[in-house]
Amino acid sequence: MANAGYTNAGGGHGKQIRLSIMLSAVLTLLFLATGCRYTAAPADLLQKPAIAPDKQAIVQAIEKSLPSYSKLTLPVREEHMGAIRLIDVDGDGTNEAIVSYYNEYSTPELMVFKYTASAWKPWLLIQQPLARQIEWLKFEDLDKDGQKELIIGWIGGFDSPNVLEIYSFQSKPIRNESGKLTIQPIESLPYTYAESGDLDNDGRSELVVISETGTNQEIALPEYQLTIYKWTNRKLKEVYGESINNGVNAYDRILIGRISEQHRGIILEASTGAHSSYTAMYVWEKGKLRLVYPNESEGIEGIVGKPTYSQDINGDGILELQWSREAPGYPDVAYAYSKWVNDWMQWDGHDGFKKITEEFTDYRYGIQMRIPNQWLGRYTLHNADNELYAVVAIDYWNEETKATAKLATLYAVPQKQWGSVEAGWRSESKSFRQVFTDSGNVFVTSFVKEAPADGSDADRKAFREMLEAEAEFTSSLTIRND
Repeated sequence: MANAGYTNAGGGHGKQIRLSIMLSAVLTLLFLATGCRYTAAPADLLQKPAIAPDKQAIVQAIEKSLPSYSKLTLPVREEHMGAIRLIDVDGDGTNEAIVSYYNEYSTPELMVFKYTASAWKPWLLIQQPLARQIEWLKFEDLDKDGQKELIIGWIGGFDSPNVLEIYSFQSKPIRNESGKLTIQPIESLPYTYAESGDLDNDGRSELVVISETGTNQEIALPEYQLTIYKWTNRKLKEVYGESINNGVNAYDRILIGRISEQHRGIILEASTGAHSSYTAMYVWEKGKLRLVYPNESEGIEGIVGKPTYSQDINGDGILELQWSREAPGYPDVAYAYSKWVNDWMQWDGHDGFKKITEEFTDYRYGIQMRIPNQWLGRYTLHNADNELYAVVAIDYWNEETKATAKLATLYAVPQKQWGSVEAGWRSESKSFRQVFTDSGNVFVTSFVKEAPADGSDADRKAFREMLEAEAEFTSSLTIRND
Protein backbone atom coordinates (compact mmCIF):
# COMPACT_ATOMS: atom_id res chain seq x y z
CA MET A 1 0.00 0.00 0.00
CA ALA A 2 2.94 2.31 0.52
CA ASN A 3 3.38 3.04 -3.18
CA ALA A 4 -0.24 3.51 -4.16
CA GLY A 5 -0.20 6.49 -6.46
CA TYR A 6 0.26 7.72 -9.97
CA THR A 7 3.11 8.22 -12.37
CA ASN A 8 3.66 11.69 -13.82
CA ALA A 9 5.50 11.39 -17.13
CA GLY A 10 5.22 15.03 -18.14
CA GLY A 11 2.64 17.53 -19.29
CA GLY A 12 1.24 15.39 -22.08
CA HIS A 13 -0.03 12.72 -19.76
CA GLY A 14 -2.61 14.59 -17.69
CA LYS A 15 -5.38 12.17 -18.60
CA GLN A 16 -3.23 9.21 -17.54
CA ILE A 17 -2.44 10.96 -14.24
CA ARG A 18 -6.08 11.60 -13.45
CA LEU A 19 -6.95 7.99 -14.18
CA SER A 20 -4.09 6.77 -11.99
CA ILE A 21 -5.15 9.06 -9.16
CA MET A 22 -8.65 7.63 -9.29
CA LEU A 23 -7.32 4.08 -9.33
CA SER A 24 -5.10 4.89 -6.35
CA ALA A 25 -8.10 6.27 -4.52
CA VAL A 26 -10.04 3.11 -5.27
CA LEU A 27 -7.25 0.90 -3.96
CA THR A 28 -6.87 3.04 -0.84
CA LEU A 29 -10.59 2.92 -0.14
CA LEU A 30 -10.64 -0.81 -0.78
CA PHE A 31 -7.86 -1.50 1.71
CA LEU A 32 -9.41 0.90 4.21
CA ALA A 33 -12.78 -0.81 3.97
CA THR A 34 -11.43 -4.34 4.19
CA GLY A 35 -8.42 -3.90 6.44
CA CYS A 36 -6.31 -5.78 3.82
CA ARG A 37 -8.54 -8.83 4.28
CA TYR A 38 -9.34 -11.53 1.77
CA THR A 39 -12.58 -10.90 -0.09
CA ALA A 40 -14.53 -13.22 -2.32
CA ALA A 41 -14.71 -11.05 -5.40
CA PRO A 42 -13.07 -7.62 -4.97
CA ALA A 43 -13.22 -6.90 -8.69
CA ASP A 44 -17.00 -7.02 -8.51
CA LEU A 45 -16.97 -4.29 -5.86
CA LEU A 46 -14.48 -1.96 -7.57
CA GLN A 47 -15.91 1.27 -8.96
CA LYS A 48 -14.13 4.41 -10.11
CA PRO A 49 -15.02 7.23 -7.74
CA ALA A 50 -15.80 10.62 -9.19
CA ILE A 51 -13.47 13.42 -8.08
CA ALA A 52 -15.50 16.06 -6.25
CA PRO A 53 -15.50 19.50 -7.89
CA ASP A 54 -13.69 21.07 -4.94
CA LYS A 55 -10.88 18.53 -5.35
CA GLN A 56 -10.46 18.96 -9.10
CA ALA A 57 -8.41 22.13 -8.71
CA ILE A 58 -6.05 20.41 -6.27
CA VAL A 59 -5.58 17.46 -8.61
CA GLN A 60 -4.81 19.78 -11.49
CA ALA A 61 -2.29 21.73 -9.41
CA ILE A 62 -0.57 18.50 -8.40
CA GLU A 63 -0.37 17.39 -12.03
CA LYS A 64 1.37 20.60 -12.99
CA SER A 65 3.69 20.87 -10.01
CA LEU A 66 5.05 17.43 -9.10
CA PRO A 67 8.30 16.39 -10.78
CA SER A 68 8.17 14.22 -13.87
CA TYR A 69 8.05 10.48 -13.12
CA SER A 70 6.92 11.11 -9.57
CA LYS A 71 4.29 9.01 -7.84
CA LEU A 72 2.12 9.46 -4.79
CA THR A 73 3.04 7.49 -1.69
CA LEU A 74 1.57 6.72 1.71
CA PRO A 75 3.66 6.49 4.88
CA VAL A 76 4.22 2.94 6.08
CA ARG A 77 2.21 3.73 9.22
CA GLU A 78 -0.66 5.91 8.13
CA GLU A 79 -3.99 6.79 9.72
CA HIS A 80 -5.08 9.31 7.09
CA MET A 81 -5.09 6.72 4.26
CA GLY A 82 -4.55 9.34 1.59
CA ALA A 83 -1.55 10.95 -0.07
CA ILE A 84 -3.32 14.34 -0.18
CA ARG A 85 -4.17 15.95 3.17
CA LEU A 86 -6.13 19.17 3.69
CA ILE A 87 -4.92 20.77 6.94
CA ASP A 88 -4.47 24.33 8.18
CA VAL A 89 -0.78 24.11 8.99
CA ASP A 90 0.04 27.81 9.39
CA GLY A 91 -2.94 28.86 11.50
CA ASP A 92 -4.39 31.34 8.99
CA GLY A 93 -7.83 29.68 9.00
CA THR A 94 -7.47 28.22 5.50
CA ASN A 95 -6.47 24.65 4.75
CA GLU A 96 -3.28 23.89 2.90
CA ALA A 97 -2.89 20.75 0.75
CA ILE A 98 0.02 18.51 1.76
CA VAL A 99 1.04 15.86 -0.78
CA SER A 100 3.41 12.95 -0.09
CA TYR A 101 5.18 11.43 -3.08
CA TYR A 102 8.35 9.94 -4.49
CA ASN A 103 10.30 12.31 -6.73
CA GLU A 104 12.00 11.37 -9.97
CA TYR A 105 14.92 9.88 -7.98
CA SER A 106 12.59 7.69 -5.86
CA THR A 107 13.24 9.87 -2.81
CA PRO A 108 10.21 10.69 -0.63
CA GLU A 109 9.16 14.32 -0.33
CA LEU A 110 6.25 16.46 0.80
CA MET A 111 4.91 19.38 -1.22
CA VAL A 112 2.66 21.93 0.49
CA PHE A 113 0.16 23.86 -1.63
CA LYS A 114 -1.52 27.13 -0.64
CA TYR A 115 -4.83 28.39 -1.98
CA THR A 116 -4.18 31.96 -3.04
CA ALA A 117 -5.78 34.16 -5.70
CA SER A 118 -8.44 31.48 -6.31
CA ALA A 119 -5.84 28.86 -7.23
CA TRP A 120 -3.73 26.15 -5.62
CA LYS A 121 -0.03 26.98 -5.86
CA PRO A 122 3.10 25.21 -4.57
CA TRP A 123 4.34 26.85 -1.38
CA LEU A 124 6.90 24.70 0.46
CA LEU A 125 8.95 21.59 -0.19
CA ILE A 126 9.99 19.25 2.65
CA GLN A 127 12.92 16.97 1.84
CA GLN A 128 15.21 14.42 3.44
CA PRO A 129 17.73 13.43 0.72
CA LEU A 130 19.04 10.38 2.64
CA ALA A 131 15.59 8.83 3.12
CA ARG A 132 14.08 6.04 1.06
CA GLN A 133 10.61 5.99 2.61
CA ILE A 134 8.30 7.83 5.00
CA GLU A 135 7.51 5.64 8.01
CA TRP A 136 5.34 8.05 10.03
CA LEU A 137 3.76 11.42 9.40
CA LYS A 138 1.68 13.37 11.92
CA PHE A 139 0.46 16.94 12.36
CA GLU A 140 0.03 17.85 16.03
CA ASP A 141 0.06 20.94 18.21
CA LEU A 142 2.61 19.59 20.68
CA ASP A 143 2.80 22.66 22.93
CA LYS A 144 -0.83 23.85 22.58
CA ASP A 145 0.17 27.25 21.17
CA GLY A 146 -2.38 27.03 18.36
CA GLN A 147 0.19 26.06 15.73
CA LYS A 148 0.61 22.52 14.44
CA GLU A 149 4.04 20.92 14.28
CA LEU A 150 4.81 18.31 11.61
CA ILE A 151 6.44 15.08 12.80
CA ILE A 152 8.04 12.90 10.13
CA GLY A 153 9.75 9.57 10.61
CA TRP A 154 12.07 8.99 7.65
CA ILE A 155 13.38 5.50 6.84
CA GLY A 156 17.02 5.82 5.93
CA GLY A 157 18.47 4.50 2.71
CA PHE A 158 21.38 2.04 2.58
CA ASP A 159 23.61 2.80 5.60
CA SER A 160 21.73 5.94 6.64
CA PRO A 161 19.85 5.71 9.96
CA ASN A 162 16.14 6.27 10.38
CA VAL A 163 15.57 9.90 11.38
CA LEU A 164 12.72 11.50 13.31
CA GLU A 165 12.32 15.18 12.44
CA ILE A 166 10.03 17.93 13.67
CA TYR A 167 9.12 20.88 11.46
CA SER A 168 7.32 24.13 12.25
CA PHE A 169 5.48 26.10 9.60
CA GLN A 170 6.40 29.22 11.54
CA SER A 171 10.01 28.67 10.46
CA LYS A 172 11.42 31.03 7.85
CA PRO A 173 11.58 29.25 4.46
CA ILE A 174 14.86 29.09 2.57
CA ARG A 175 15.53 28.23 -1.06
CA ASN A 176 17.22 24.98 -2.02
CA GLU A 177 19.66 24.46 -4.87
CA SER A 178 16.76 24.34 -7.32
CA GLY A 179 15.36 27.64 -6.08
CA LYS A 180 12.34 26.09 -4.35
CA LEU A 181 11.22 27.23 -0.92
CA THR A 182 11.86 24.67 1.81
CA ILE A 183 11.73 24.55 5.60
CA GLN A 184 14.38 22.88 7.69
CA PRO A 185 13.67 20.59 10.65
CA ILE A 186 13.89 22.20 14.07
CA GLU A 187 14.80 18.86 15.67
CA SER A 188 16.34 15.73 14.17
CA LEU A 189 17.24 12.51 15.99
CA PRO A 190 17.82 8.85 15.10
CA TYR A 191 14.95 6.56 16.01
CA THR A 192 13.47 3.11 15.51
CA TYR A 193 9.83 3.77 16.42
CA ALA A 194 7.94 6.72 17.89
CA GLU A 195 4.46 7.78 18.96
CA SER A 196 2.87 10.84 20.55
CA GLY A 197 0.23 10.97 23.26
CA ASP A 198 -0.66 12.56 26.56
CA LEU A 199 1.21 10.40 29.06
CA ASP A 200 1.07 12.61 32.16
CA ASN A 201 -2.53 13.88 31.66
CA ASP A 202 -1.52 17.56 31.40
CA GLY A 203 -3.39 18.09 28.12
CA ARG A 204 -0.21 18.12 26.03
CA SER A 205 1.26 15.25 24.07
CA GLU A 206 4.63 13.78 24.88
CA LEU A 207 6.81 12.16 22.24
CA VAL A 208 7.85 8.59 23.09
CA VAL A 209 10.85 7.45 21.05
CA ILE A 210 12.52 4.05 20.83
CA SER A 211 16.08 4.11 19.52
CA GLU A 212 18.70 1.42 19.15
CA THR A 213 22.46 1.01 19.03
CA GLY A 214 24.63 -1.84 17.81
CA THR A 215 22.31 -2.74 14.94
CA ASN A 216 24.96 -4.69 13.06
CA GLN A 217 24.11 -8.14 14.40
CA GLU A 218 27.42 -9.55 13.16
CA ILE A 219 29.03 -7.38 15.83
CA ALA A 220 26.43 -7.05 18.57
CA LEU A 221 22.73 -7.39 19.18
CA PRO A 222 20.76 -4.14 19.26
CA GLU A 223 20.30 -2.36 22.54
CA TYR A 224 17.01 -0.51 22.81
CA GLN A 225 16.40 2.74 24.66
CA LEU A 226 13.03 4.39 25.35
CA THR A 227 13.07 8.17 25.74
CA ILE A 228 10.20 10.53 26.56
CA TYR A 229 10.32 14.12 25.28
CA LYS A 230 8.24 17.25 25.74
CA TRP A 231 8.08 19.95 23.09
CA THR A 232 8.96 23.18 24.91
CA ASN A 233 10.07 26.55 23.49
CA ARG A 234 10.25 25.05 19.99
CA LYS A 235 12.62 22.24 20.92
CA LEU A 236 12.56 18.75 22.41
CA LYS A 237 13.27 18.41 26.11
CA GLU A 238 14.07 14.94 27.43
CA VAL A 239 12.04 14.18 30.56
CA TYR A 240 12.76 10.48 31.05
CA GLY A 241 14.70 7.58 29.54
CA GLU A 242 15.44 3.94 30.28
CA SER A 243 16.68 0.77 28.61
CA ILE A 244 14.01 -1.69 27.50
CA ASN A 245 13.97 -5.38 26.55
CA ASN A 246 16.71 -6.18 24.03
CA GLY A 247 15.53 -9.73 23.34
CA VAL A 248 13.24 -8.76 20.47
CA ASN A 249 13.56 -8.49 16.71
CA ALA A 250 11.96 -5.06 16.47
CA TYR A 251 9.46 -2.85 18.27
CA ASP A 252 6.31 -2.54 16.17
CA ARG A 253 3.84 -0.49 18.23
CA ILE A 254 3.60 2.03 21.04
CA LEU A 255 0.26 2.82 22.70
CA ILE A 256 -0.10 5.77 25.08
CA GLY A 257 -3.14 6.38 27.27
CA ARG A 258 -5.16 5.12 30.22
CA ILE A 259 -4.17 1.64 31.36
CA SER A 260 -6.43 1.46 34.43
CA GLU A 261 -9.19 3.51 36.03
CA GLN A 262 -6.60 5.72 37.78
CA HIS A 263 -3.42 5.34 35.74
CA ARG A 264 -1.91 6.34 32.43
CA GLY A 265 0.98 4.55 30.79
CA ILE A 266 2.56 2.94 27.76
CA ILE A 267 2.16 -0.41 26.04
CA LEU A 268 4.99 -1.69 23.83
CA GLU A 269 4.62 -4.51 21.31
CA ALA A 270 7.50 -6.16 19.47
CA SER A 271 8.18 -9.14 17.24
CA THR A 272 10.40 -11.85 18.69
CA GLY A 273 10.45 -14.52 15.99
CA ALA A 274 8.78 -15.61 12.80
CA HIS A 275 5.35 -15.37 14.45
CA SER A 276 5.79 -14.70 18.17
CA SER A 277 5.56 -11.34 19.90
CA TYR A 278 6.45 -9.59 23.15
CA THR A 279 4.19 -7.17 25.04
CA ALA A 280 5.10 -4.84 27.89
CA MET A 281 2.97 -2.41 29.92
CA TYR A 282 4.43 0.49 31.91
CA VAL A 283 2.62 2.81 34.29
CA TRP A 284 3.66 6.47 34.58
CA GLU A 285 4.20 7.27 38.27
CA LYS A 286 5.97 10.23 39.88
CA GLY A 287 7.70 11.21 36.66
CA LYS A 288 8.94 7.70 35.89
CA LEU A 289 7.87 4.51 34.16
CA ARG A 290 7.29 1.32 36.15
CA LEU A 291 6.90 -2.07 34.49
CA VAL A 292 3.61 -3.78 35.44
CA TYR A 293 3.62 -6.49 32.74
CA PRO A 294 5.33 -8.90 32.21
CA ASN A 295 6.37 -10.15 35.64
CA GLU A 296 9.38 -12.44 35.32
CA SER A 297 9.43 -13.10 39.07
CA GLU A 298 6.10 -14.92 38.59
CA GLY A 299 7.25 -16.67 35.42
CA ILE A 300 5.31 -14.33 33.11
CA GLU A 301 7.56 -13.36 30.19
CA GLY A 302 5.04 -11.51 28.02
CA ILE A 303 5.75 -13.64 24.94
CA VAL A 304 3.07 -15.39 22.89
CA GLY A 305 3.26 -17.41 19.70
CA LYS A 306 1.48 -14.90 17.47
CA PRO A 307 1.41 -11.14 16.87
CA THR A 308 -0.64 -9.15 19.38
CA TYR A 309 -2.64 -5.97 18.92
CA SER A 310 -3.51 -4.45 22.29
CA GLN A 311 -6.27 -1.83 22.27
CA ASP A 312 -9.34 -0.50 24.06
CA ILE A 313 -11.50 -3.49 23.22
CA ASN A 314 -14.68 -2.43 25.06
CA GLY A 315 -14.70 1.32 24.43
CA ASP A 316 -14.31 2.38 28.06
CA GLY A 317 -11.23 4.50 27.35
CA ILE A 318 -8.83 2.04 29.00
CA LEU A 319 -6.28 0.05 27.00
CA GLU A 320 -6.45 -3.73 27.36
CA LEU A 321 -3.65 -6.24 26.75
CA GLN A 322 -4.26 -9.02 24.25
CA TRP A 323 -3.19 -12.34 25.76
CA SER A 324 -3.37 -15.06 23.12
CA ARG A 325 -3.35 -18.84 23.51
CA GLU A 326 -3.92 -21.77 21.21
CA ALA A 327 -7.33 -23.40 21.37
CA PRO A 328 -7.07 -26.58 23.50
CA GLY A 329 -7.14 -30.14 22.27
CA TYR A 330 -5.06 -29.80 19.10
CA PRO A 331 -1.38 -29.76 20.16
CA ASP A 332 -0.01 -31.23 16.93
CA VAL A 333 -1.71 -28.88 14.45
CA ALA A 334 0.64 -26.99 12.12
CA TYR A 335 0.99 -23.30 12.97
CA ALA A 336 -0.80 -22.23 9.77
CA TYR A 337 -3.90 -24.17 10.83
CA SER A 338 -3.91 -23.45 14.56
CA LYS A 339 -6.69 -21.38 16.08
CA TRP A 340 -5.94 -18.76 18.71
CA VAL A 341 -8.18 -17.44 21.47
CA ASN A 342 -7.67 -13.86 22.68
CA ASP A 343 -8.15 -12.96 26.33
CA TRP A 344 -8.50 -9.18 26.67
CA MET A 345 -7.03 -8.24 30.04
CA GLN A 346 -7.30 -4.93 31.89
CA TRP A 347 -4.87 -3.97 34.64
CA ASP A 348 -6.60 -3.48 37.99
CA GLY A 349 -4.17 -0.72 39.00
CA HIS A 350 -2.57 -2.89 41.70
CA ASP A 351 -1.04 -6.33 41.13
CA GLY A 352 -3.44 -8.17 38.86
CA PHE A 353 -5.44 -8.23 35.63
CA LYS A 354 -9.12 -8.89 35.04
CA LYS A 355 -10.55 -10.43 31.88
CA ILE A 356 -12.80 -8.03 29.96
CA THR A 357 -13.79 -10.41 27.21
CA GLU A 358 -12.68 -13.55 25.37
CA GLU A 359 -12.83 -13.70 21.60
CA PHE A 360 -11.57 -15.25 18.40
CA THR A 361 -10.61 -13.23 15.32
CA ASP A 362 -10.07 -14.56 11.81
CA TYR A 363 -7.93 -11.94 10.10
CA ARG A 364 -8.48 -13.38 6.63
CA TYR A 365 -12.02 -12.07 6.72
CA GLY A 366 -11.73 -9.60 9.60
CA ILE A 367 -14.46 -11.39 11.51
CA GLN A 368 -14.45 -11.26 15.29
CA MET A 369 -16.54 -13.53 17.49
CA ARG A 370 -17.00 -12.87 21.20
CA ILE A 371 -17.25 -15.96 23.37
CA PRO A 372 -20.46 -16.17 25.44
CA ASN A 373 -20.11 -16.69 29.18
CA GLN A 374 -21.85 -20.09 28.89
CA TRP A 375 -18.96 -21.30 26.71
CA LEU A 376 -16.04 -20.20 28.84
CA GLY A 377 -13.79 -23.09 29.83
CA ARG A 378 -15.71 -25.68 27.81
CA TYR A 379 -15.17 -25.02 24.11
CA THR A 380 -12.43 -25.35 21.52
CA LEU A 381 -11.84 -24.23 17.93
CA HIS A 382 -10.37 -25.96 14.89
CA ASN A 383 -10.43 -26.07 11.10
CA ALA A 384 -13.57 -27.61 9.65
CA ASP A 385 -11.98 -30.27 7.48
CA ASN A 386 -13.59 -30.87 4.10
CA GLU A 387 -16.33 -28.30 4.70
CA LEU A 388 -16.51 -25.83 1.83
CA TYR A 389 -16.47 -22.14 2.86
CA ALA A 390 -16.03 -22.98 6.58
CA VAL A 391 -14.08 -20.36 8.55
CA VAL A 392 -13.90 -22.14 11.92
CA ALA A 393 -15.55 -25.05 13.70
CA ILE A 394 -16.60 -24.74 17.34
CA ASP A 395 -16.76 -27.83 19.55
CA TYR A 396 -17.86 -28.59 23.07
CA TRP A 397 -14.71 -29.48 25.03
CA ASN A 398 -14.29 -31.11 28.43
CA GLU A 399 -10.79 -30.29 29.64
CA GLU A 400 -10.81 -33.02 32.27
CA THR A 401 -12.12 -35.96 30.23
CA LYS A 402 -11.08 -34.65 26.77
CA ALA A 403 -14.62 -35.33 25.56
CA THR A 404 -15.59 -33.33 22.47
CA ALA A 405 -18.73 -32.83 20.42
CA LYS A 406 -19.47 -30.70 17.37
CA LEU A 407 -21.37 -27.57 18.33
CA ALA A 408 -21.31 -25.06 15.46
CA THR A 409 -19.57 -23.88 12.30
CA LEU A 410 -19.04 -20.38 10.95
CA TYR A 411 -19.05 -19.98 7.15
CA ALA A 412 -18.07 -17.24 4.70
CA VAL A 413 -19.84 -17.98 1.41
CA PRO A 414 -19.13 -15.83 -1.68
CA GLN A 415 -22.24 -13.86 -2.61
CA LYS A 416 -22.24 -15.33 -6.11
CA GLN A 417 -22.41 -18.83 -4.65
CA TRP A 418 -24.84 -18.13 -1.84
CA GLY A 419 -28.04 -18.90 -3.77
CA SER A 420 -26.94 -22.40 -4.72
CA VAL A 421 -25.36 -23.07 -1.30
CA GLU A 422 -28.51 -21.93 0.51
CA ALA A 423 -30.71 -24.12 -1.70
CA GLY A 424 -28.49 -27.13 -1.08
CA TRP A 425 -28.51 -26.63 2.67
CA ARG A 426 -32.28 -26.29 2.72
CA SER A 427 -32.68 -29.51 0.73
CA GLU A 428 -30.52 -31.23 3.37
CA SER A 429 -32.60 -29.69 6.19
CA LYS A 430 -29.41 -28.14 7.54
CA SER A 431 -29.92 -25.68 10.38
CA PHE A 432 -28.29 -22.31 9.63
CA ARG A 433 -28.66 -18.59 10.24
CA GLN A 434 -27.52 -15.82 7.88
CA VAL A 435 -25.72 -13.17 9.92
CA PHE A 436 -24.60 -10.43 7.54
CA THR A 437 -22.87 -9.69 4.23
CA ASP A 438 -19.48 -8.00 4.01
CA SER A 439 -16.80 -7.62 1.32
CA GLY A 440 -18.49 -9.98 -1.09
CA ASN A 441 -19.15 -12.74 1.44
CA VAL A 442 -22.28 -13.97 3.20
CA PHE A 443 -21.46 -14.94 6.79
CA VAL A 444 -23.55 -17.80 8.15
CA THR A 445 -23.65 -19.79 11.38
CA SER A 446 -24.83 -23.39 11.62
CA PHE A 447 -25.53 -24.98 15.02
CA VAL A 448 -26.35 -28.59 15.77
CA LYS A 449 -29.90 -29.07 17.04
CA GLU A 450 -29.36 -31.14 20.18
CA ALA A 451 -26.74 -32.68 22.45
CA PRO A 452 -25.16 -35.96 21.26
CA ALA A 453 -26.89 -39.03 22.64
CA ASP A 454 -23.70 -40.85 23.67
CA GLY A 455 -22.35 -38.22 26.08
CA SER A 456 -22.40 -38.32 29.86
CA ASP A 457 -25.20 -36.56 31.69
CA ALA A 458 -22.80 -33.79 32.75
CA ASP A 459 -21.53 -33.32 29.19
CA ARG A 460 -25.05 -33.28 27.75
CA LYS A 461 -26.16 -30.70 30.32
CA ALA A 462 -23.17 -28.46 29.57
CA PHE A 463 -23.73 -28.89 25.84
CA ARG A 464 -27.39 -27.80 26.12
CA GLU A 465 -26.33 -24.71 28.08
CA MET A 466 -23.95 -23.81 25.27
CA LEU A 467 -26.72 -24.25 22.69
CA GLU A 468 -28.84 -21.75 24.61
CA ALA A 469 -26.24 -19.08 23.81
CA GLU A 470 -26.64 -19.41 20.02
CA ALA A 471 -28.55 -16.14 19.61
CA GLU A 472 -26.10 -14.27 21.87
CA PHE A 473 -23.12 -15.66 19.98
CA THR A 474 -24.55 -14.88 16.55
CA SER A 475 -25.45 -11.31 17.50
CA SER A 476 -21.90 -10.75 18.81
CA LEU A 477 -20.23 -11.44 15.45
CA THR A 478 -18.66 -8.31 14.01
CA ILE A 479 -16.28 -7.24 11.26
CA ARG A 480 -13.01 -5.56 12.23
CA ASN A 481 -11.58 -3.17 9.68
CA ASP A 482 -8.16 -2.70 11.32
